[in-house]
Amino acid sequence: MSLDRRLPSLSRLSLNLARSRNAALTATAALLFATAANAAQTAPMKQVEPADVCPALSHIVSSADFKKLRDEPDAKLPGVDQIEDCRANSHSYDCHWRAHWEADGFVNDPLEEIGADIAACFPNVVHDLNTPTRQHFIVKTADRRVSVTASVQGQNELRLRIAR
Repeated sequence: MSLDRRLPSLSRLSLNLARSRNAALTATAALLFATAANAAQTAPMKQVEPADVCPALSHIVSSADFKKLRDEPDAKLPGVDQIEDCRANSHSYDCHWRAHWEADGFVNDPLEEIGADIAACFPNVVHDLNTPTRQHFIVKTADRRVSVTASVQGQNELRLRIAR
């Protein structure tokens, strides 16, 4: 048989080998991808948890004298420097700070984040105002009603005002 007659047979053989090699490479790549995906799912993911503001908020709302909160470490809101960022008088506590936390995967807006925290922290809370720049709550305790207002002051800058 001459080489001219064998050329189409050799071409088909070469094509079949190339296809099987591509299939083997594709299968190997798929197996490696599946293994990597499985390893990523089973490896513990280190996720930064947002700071819990409930203990500080509860301490501030239940305080008998807002002026004394400067000296109480339990009243320190995450990311707030008590001395520079908060003012207090007998009837109100007013803090300004820049939101440094990252989105927690559910909420991308710091105002919505602090609003959700306020709503979750207190069992007897009424959320009576919700706008893109301001959220207002009434927290009812056994002996009083406390007004809690969170508002936007600028790019990622928040204000929290608690008043009786």
